[in-house]
Formats: sequence, structure tokens, C-alpha cells
Amino acid sequence: MAGQAARLVLLAGVATLASGSQGDREPVYRDCVLRCEERNCSGEALNHFRSRQPIYMSLAGWTCQDDCKYECMWVTVGLYLQEGHKVPQFHGKWPFSRFLFFQEPASAVASFLNGLASLVMLCRYRTFVPASSPMYPTCMAFAWKMDYFCASTVILHSIYLCCVRTVGLQRPTVASAFRALLLLLLTAHVSYLSLVRFDYGYNLAANVAIGLVNLVWWLAWCLWNRQQLPHVRKCMAVVLLLQGLSLLELLDFPPLFWVLDAHAIWHISTIPVHVLFFSFLEEDSLYLLKGSKLD
Repeated sequence: MAGQAARLVLLAGVATLASGSQGDREPVYRDCVLRCEERNCSGEALNHFRSRQPIYMSLAGWTCQDDCKYECMWVTVGLYLQEGHKVPQFHGKWPFSRFLFFQEPASAVASFLNGLASLVMLCRYRTFVPASSPMYPTCMAFAWKMDYFCASTVILHSIYLCCVRTVGLQRPTVASAFRALLLLLLTAHVSYLSLVRFDYGYNLAANVAIGLVNLVWWLAWCLWNRQQLPHVRKCMAVVLLLQGLSLLELLDFPPLFWVLDAHAIWHISTIPVHVLFFSFLEEDSLYLLKGSKLD
């Protein structure tokens, strides 16, 4: 162990342009993975590994090489802590304690709870809001996209929802043209990340930009209608809470107890926000339905 510790490259706190992360650039980590793969990931040793690997791990796609990287990650983390250095990242991620086949168990549970909250509120919305409400189809589409699509799609659909609520009910052609523009932007965004280059910086900047548009548009509408429509206060609270909670994503610290990181905390914190937003959608849809009947 002392010999391994002596081989550690002291990169803590030093910025570098090399590829990968600090932990997986360490010679001790690379040597550990190489030896582990040579020892366990070929011939009879590989057959032995597969025979003792739990079925849920193989079904989830965990390979012998993945297992070597996981074990060597903790060897390297142990050496860092022993030498008094900060915990490094590996392959762009903090080290997490694996549970079953989940590499980030807290985030996985939080994502499930988010989806469950959305599903429960969606069922409530469908129960209490008649399909004849002017906002019903758009709100239903938004709910399904929250569960099945990525952050960019959810934000863009929220912008479209705001467009429909502010101008689309009176001018459907404007809403349709705006929807086509958003679909074009989404297609270009996904195509660039998938076919040209997956640029984390660009993706973050794009999401921040459309997030600000979503924030300003919804907030402006809420402030304009706060006297006439008391329920828009819920929408204001949702917009401001999401903006504040998004700051959690900017925090970057090793996971607490090797399980709970800033991303998982953000997921957990947004669960009650989904409930509040669906409550606003329900009240607003019923308000519009009442107005359409009076007309």
C-alpha cells in the first residue's frame, strides 16, 4: 500500500487540459484497472466472473471491465484520503457507492419519486378537469413529456405551454407557428449533440438560455394577472422555486455517504414543486372552462 501511495500523482487542485478526470488519469488507477482486466476479464477467469455475477447485474449491462473500474476507483479514493487529498472524480463523475445495479442510487430513487409525483398529479388532473377545458390537451402533453423526455424538451414544452396560455388561446395560428419553431430548435440542438459533438458547456448554456426565457415569460404573465387570477401565485412560486433550486446543480461536491450529491438533492427538492405546478394547472384549466361556458 505504501508503494502504491508513493506512485500517486498529486494533481489535487491543479487544472489540466488532458482528457478524462483527475481520478482516472492517475497511474495507480490505470495500472489497477489493467491488472484487474488481465487477471479477471479473459479466458476461464472471465467465465468464472460471469458465473458468480448476479443476474440483475448482467441484465443491466455491467461487464467485467466495469467491475474492474469500480473496484479500482475505490482503491484510488482510499489512497487519496489516506494522503489527505480531496476526493477526485472519475470519468466525469464523483465516486458513488453502488446499490444493486444502480451507480447513483439516490438520484435513481429521486427520479422515480419525481415520476411518481407527476403520475399521481396527472391522474388527479384528469379526474377533476374535463377534457373540454381549453388547456387540457396542452397540459396533458406537457405531463407526459415530463416523464419521458429530457430537460431541454420539458423546458421548451413549458415555453410552448406559456405561449398557448398567453396568446395561443386567442391566436391559434401564432401558437402553431411558434411550436414549429421550437421543434426546429430542438431538432437542431439534439442533432448537434448527437451527430457533431456532445459539448457539455454548450448544452448547459442552451438549457440556461431557454430556462431564462421560460422564467421571464411565465413570471411576466403571472405578475400581469396576479390581481385578476389569484391562483397564478402558485405559478409564480413554482417558477421562482425552480430557478432557486437549479442553483443546486451548480454545486459540486463529493456525495455525502457516497450516495447523496447535489444532483440527487435537486431531484428530491423538485418533487413538491411538481405537485404545486399541477395544482396551478388544475385551477387555471377550471377557470378557463368556466369562462368558456359563460361565453
